[in-house]
Amino acid sequence: MQNTIEFVNTLGDVVLRAGDGSYVLAQQIDAKPLKVAQILEGALDTIGIEVATDPETGTSYEFFIAAYGLSRDSALDGFA
Repeated sequence: MQNTIEFVNTLGDVVLRAGDGSYVLAQQIDAKPLKVAQILEGALDTIGIEVATDPETGTSYEFFIAAYGLSRDSALDGFA
């Protein structure tokens, strides 16, 4: 599934918009740089550790998925 980064901060907190329009709340495990609007491919629909890949570069990123299937407001709550 294609996911788009909506929010990322220096602490590794990440909010992604999933291909189905729902939102995923995650914590980046690795230290590879991410940017807003970056596209990542992967099934980020399980609580726990997941991997997503940037289709442009082939770089893989590791995340701890804290929640998925969220509304945008729920996912961004506390980050604004």
